[in-house]
Amino acid sequence: MILLQLNILILWSFVQILAVGRVHQEFLKDLSSLLSAQVLLAFGLFLKVAQDYVTFFEAYHLNVLLFPFFSFSLSLVVDNLSLVFLVLTGFLFYLLNLTARSLGYRLKEIFLILWLLEFLLLNSFSCADLLLFYILFEALLLPMYLMIGIWGSQKNKIFAANQFFLYTLLGSFFLLVGILLILLLAGSANIFFLRCFLWDPTLENVLFFLFFVSFAVKVPMFPFHLWLPKAHVEAPTVGSVLLAGVLLKLGSFGFLRYSLFLFPQAALSYSWILLSLTSLAVAYSSFSTLRQLDLKRLVAYSSIAHMNYLMGGLFSHNLSAMVGSLLLQTAHGFSSSALFLCIGFLYERYGTRNLFYYGGLATVMPLFLIFFFWFSLANLGFPGTMNFLAELTIFLGLYETYPLAALCMLTGIFLSALYSFVTLNRLFFGPYSHFQRKYADLSRREFLILLPLALWLLILGLQATSVMAIWVAPLEAFFLAQ
Repeated sequence: MILLQLNILILWSFVQILAVGRVHQEFLKDLSSLLSAQVLLAFGLFLKVAQDYVTFFEAYHLNVLLFPFFSFSLSLVVDNLSLVFLVLTGFLFYLLNLTARSLGYRLKEIFLILWLLEFLLLNSFSCADLLLFYILFEALLLPMYLMIGIWGSQKNKIFAANQFFLYTLLGSFFLLVGILLILLLAGSANIFFLRCFLWDPTLENVLFFLFFVSFAVKVPMFPFHLWLPKAHVEAPTVGSVLLAGVLLKLGSFGFLRYSLFLFPQAALSYSWILLSLTSLAVAYSSFSTLRQLDLKRLVAYSSIAHMNYLMGGLFSHNLSAMVGSLLLQTAHGFSSSALFLCIGFLYERYGTRNLFYYGGLATVMPLFLIFFFWFSLANLGFPGTMNFLAELTIFLGLYETYPLAALCMLTGIFLSALYSFVTLNRLFFGPYSHFQRKYADLSRREFLILLPLALWLLILGLQATSVMAIWVAPLEAFFLAQ
């Protein structure tokens, strides 16, 4: 029961951080980093156990009668679809524990929030019961709300935290209504039981719409995306990395695990509408990225474009595009997180993210230039990175089934190269900015945070087919065998 052991290890780490006094700041930093390294090692052992890549290699269930008319099931499963997301979560949280050391106040609270979020996300990606997923889905809101509202870096952090909370809460209301309908009609919220349930076509369409609105807010898809740029701008670096690296993936994972799995006919019927929305979102957010002056807002709009591009792959009902979509979710978790970390390191030095503040950093921050340049290449889908193979696979698969949508989404690929090189040119080349009075390249801590991300993007980019092979069997068995 490795998943159960991981949960116990994370909760025990939470208790140890809770027991440390506020005055022991350095000990608190070292303890949290050590505990996160232990959890990361446990994730490595977890992956070692899963090396056979069977469809479902571990499951445990605990059924508790909550109300007389339905049973609440604590049902957690790990399969090939959730495995990579679990490892991505563990890896990023290890880096976040190192990043949070630079926050100057309330260190104990931020570490507690990080451990709580890791526990909730670990179980959200493993959940096979809709009601349990909803509880975990909602529980994630409060820690993120506190993170943005307390540790936010600019004056509008309270507004951004409220907007994030209310947007996601409203979207979750539709999910709750859908789950309650399912419980009243089917008597169970277990997705493997519901997979065999025959829905009336009209009811299936209604349920798909309710689930769609909730997950579309989380991704976010157009027109539910307005909360994300503000949340990224106001959030601390650890909050931005969490949003881009893991939390947005919970929306796309929800589409795959629940919407497409439970309501395949409705998803197929409305695929042209969904692809129209994703195509519009890719073009709109890519053009919006070109006019951004705030570095975080720029990467935030870029994330919206990439997330909607991979959503187009999920809605294509093509095996190649769906596998590419899962790969892009993983690649985007690495590349966007790395860019937000780089921007956070700049902000710690100069106190601003305004693009026009900077210039000529190439000669005084060469190490930072190498990392930022590599992560920008990954973000735009340069050959040799995971993003390239993922975007290419999505395009080829989507072109087989919906060629017009595939061609429309090419705008995002072209514009990503444009805004990436404009940003690089403005930051690192040209004359020195007269606003910059001191220079400091990456510290040892910052270098050790960015190096694993750079190496994984390269290694997994060269070995991406091995990762993609994990998803082929479950996608064929559960999503394309209609």
